[in-house]
Amino acid sequence: MKTLIRNPLLVTMNEQNDVIDRGGIVIDGNRIVFAGPAEWTPDGPFDKVIDADRMIALPGMVNAHCHSAANLVRGMMPSKPLEIWRAYYRASLRDMREDDFYASALLGGMEMLKNGATTVLDHFAGSAACRFMGAGAAIQAMRDLGLRHVAALTVTDKNYEDTIPLGQTAASLNDELKRMSASEAKSTQAWLDECEEFIATFHAPEKLTTACPGPSAVQRCTDELLQGCADIARKNNLPLHIHLAETKAQQVQGNSIYGHSLLRHLDSLGIVSANLSCAHSIWIEDADVELFSKRGATPVHNPASNLRIGSGLAKVKEFLAAGVNVGLGTDGAASNDNQNMFDAARLVSLIHNHAGSDFNQWVTPAQALAMATRNGARAFGLDAGVIAAGKLADIVLLRRDTPAYRPMNDVVNQIVFCENGSNVDTVLVNGEVVVEGGRLTKVDEMEVLKRAEDARTRLEPSMQRELAAARSMEPALADMYFRVFGKT
Repeated sequence: MKTLIRNPLLVTMNEQNDVIDRGGIVIDGNRIVFAGPAEWTPDGPFDKVIDADRMIALPGMVNAHCHSAANLVRGMMPSKPLEIWRAYYRASLRDMREDDFYASALLGGMEMLKNGATTVLDHFAGSAACRFMGAGAAIQAMRDLGLRHVAALTVTDKNYEDTIPLGQTAASLNDELKRMSASEAKSTQAWLDECEEFIATFHAPEKLTTACPGPSAVQRCTDELLQGCADIARKNNLPLHIHLAETKAQQVQGNSIYGHSLLRHLDSLGIVSANLSCAHSIWIEDADVELFSKRGATPVHNPASNLRIGSGLAKVKEFLAAGVNVGLGTDGAASNDNQNMFDAARLVSLIHNHAGSDFNQWVTPAQALAMATRNGARAFGLDAGVIAAGKLADIVLLRRDTPAYRPMNDVVNQIVFCENGSNVDTVLVNGEVVVEGGRLTKVDEMEVLKRAEDARTRLEPSMQRELAAARSMEPALADMYFRVFGKT
């Protein structure tokens, strides 16, 4: 299949951030074979011609961190610190089953595609009652949509109560903590065996699936599990994804366990390298910034989620100044409430301006858009995130005959500051049109919404029961939080 995208305003997102006023893109199969000025476009014949004279062509965005299981509970989680919020969120997942995980992933994937994301990393945590915690259902949903995905199976072999600085408050949480741990933790070898089986079952780049290990967090895994996951990733040439230093409580607990930062501990195990991406990376030391740069690892910034649950802000300015490859994510809909990468790009270009007086270090729109495109692709070893010959044909076409782009003053600035996803017209993933005229082509949108609604209705009684149990934990968790942070 040979496709011509004719005359778009071409935002390449290459290292020079080249913009071509009247461009041409030729796709052969799943790869771009030409991207450049319209007058240089090779002659056909073409099987498909997309007239993009009134459109902007942009690389598909890469959502570098989310949790697909969370889409059914958007809008219902409290805005509270992570350690408290997490009790509610994990309770809401406890009775979800395969059909529910499918419906949730389908809903979130639809939202991402219709808002210009063509790749997502799903750090999947679900229910121990399902094989691979239900990740297979989520993977099937992404395949049905035509969304490129990196499925990182979340693993942990430590009980939850051992991973946060509860102190004497643990006794009052005993029963509910045991239930939470029982739903998550397995033995080290059991998890490593499951990771191997997961990858053997689902890793299939030809089906747009990259399957890889996803240790939950440094302090939530034994060294044996961390090294085992890293070995599996290295052996199979796969990414490795992990939460890192999302909250001050995690920093405190990490220093207590290891005597130094969580990232330094990972590095002592030989794990910090170019295949490692670390969600959040907020409560880190200045030396950790240099370590990211030296090893080529990727911190993934999740600005909306970090604001929603008060975790803090990553050292994005410092990362960029040190030449670190920073990715961008939405996180899950339980802590963000949407899966819109344009929202994430706008936020990251705004919220760091208050930190310090040197406006020369503010995050520029071009940097924000790079985080949302080529940086995420680089983190996962994908030939995507740039419109250039040889790259995967993951492309978004935005209508530009709209208020967001009139007058056209600076296309990159306007994509970041003015776009909200409403102008997405066409999305190609792997050379296939999966959104056309703003509508999904591979699944029925109303059926996606109905599935989500039916799943949520079915889960209502069990969710309310489990959320009530989570509420019983809040006073003790709040005591721990104020002990760590103090009251101001």
